[in-house]
Amino acid sequence: MRRWAGDRRIATKIISVSLVVTAIFTASGVVGLLNLRRLVAEQDREYRVNVVALARMTAVRSAVGAQQESVLSYILSEPGFYRDSYATVIAETDEAIDTDVEALTRIGLPAAEHERLRAFAATITVWRTARDDALAAARAGDQRRAASAVLVRSEAIARAVKDRASGFLDQLVDAVAEGARRTRANSVRTAQLTGVLLGVGAITAVLLSVLAARTISRPLREVVDVLARVARGDLSRRVELDRDDEVGQMGRSLNETLGVLRTAFEEVHHRASHDGLTGLANRALLRERLAAARGNALAGLPVAILLVDLDGFKQVNDAHGHVAGDHLLTVVAERLLAGVRPCDTVARLGGDEFAVLLDGMDSREAVDAVADRLLTALQVPTGHHGATITPQASIGVSLWDGDAPIDALMHDADVAMYAAKTGGKGRVAHAHPNAPTGARTP
Repeated sequence: MRRWAGDRRIATKIISVSLVVTAIFTASGVVGLLNLRRLVAEQDREYRVNVVALARMTAVRSAVGAQQESVLSYILSEPGFYRDSYATVIAETDEAIDTDVEALTRIGLPAAEHERLRAFAATITVWRTARDDALAAARAGDQRRAASAVLVRSEAIARAVKDRASGFLDQLVDAVAEGARRTRANSVRTAQLTGVLLGVGAITAVLLSVLAARTISRPLREVVDVLARVARGDLSRRVELDRDDEVGQMGRSLNETLGVLRTAFEEVHHRASHDGLTGLANRALLRERLAAARGNALAGLPVAILLVDLDGFKQVNDAHGHVAGDHLLTVVAERLLAGVRPCDTVARLGGDEFAVLLDGMDSREAVDAVADRLLTALQVPTGHHGATITPQASIGVSLWDGDAPIDALMHDADVAMYAAKTGGKGRVAHAHPNAPTGARTP
């Protein structure tokens, strides 16, 4: 019976109750039905438009970022295979941007969002003009002018493009949230109207009124609860409605929207806390992990930071190209991750500098063993397009008692790392006063 009631349209349910009660109740039911249909139509239209626009704009912003990286790589590379590859990426991202922007213009967005889209498209045009000037200079062999165009003129335009894209994305997210708030308010009013209808019908048809309450009011309250959580920033809940009526359609549309929003927020958070090339934690996330490790350090459990700096990385770039350099950085990241525990943190601080947080080791000797193991692993040769690259690294180790500020800990590790470099490179040096002094090799 419950499954039958859940699959029937709300109109059928209201008419069934209306046949038992008076004509007034029938008229009230029709009013409630019309309001609910209007609510469903508004919610479905807003979510469909905004979700599609959000997905398209996310793709555009990703394509813009990929193109900007490819333009810089094109200018820095020599004519040949890699430059041709970057040119292909630039052309493909141009096509993707045009396709998605054209699709956005055909969506029934509000006037304010259309204005934002037009401004973004105009900024894209300016960016392409500056980009083409830089690429033309690079093709003509004028690397200085090309680099100057990218770093001075195009960089400002590139930031403007990203800012425009981010602003438009924020506006779309706000539109979805505003739609959720409006839907919540309309749902509350519809639920109140439904309660009135059920109250009148309960006088002459208690059983039918109870059935109507279960099949209409409860699902609406669940939708209202989910929408209230969305308004508070909680995107973890979903509407659990196994039904095919309008409320079920509303729940499915809401679930799809929440899924897109959560994916977008998670992607933004991940990009803000991780390195784009290696996928490692960035400096900000490393500081968070260090703050969390302070308790272990204060409790006497060995906590250490290892600063790893590649020796001769510039020579690798000069001899084999930036693609080979990027390959080497990813290999180093993989080896560092493979050499530590899952509870430890490996971060890329920028360029060829990495950091390893060892949290709660068994002993100081265990810290030394990890540093030696990592140094040995990093020195294993790696191949790239027929060339053999032998990495070298200098490692600075600093133990932490939890009392010193994080900046002081990082400074001590940095000093130790430079001591390893000046001591002959390819070594481990210690900053902790109780650790062995000088540099040593594993």
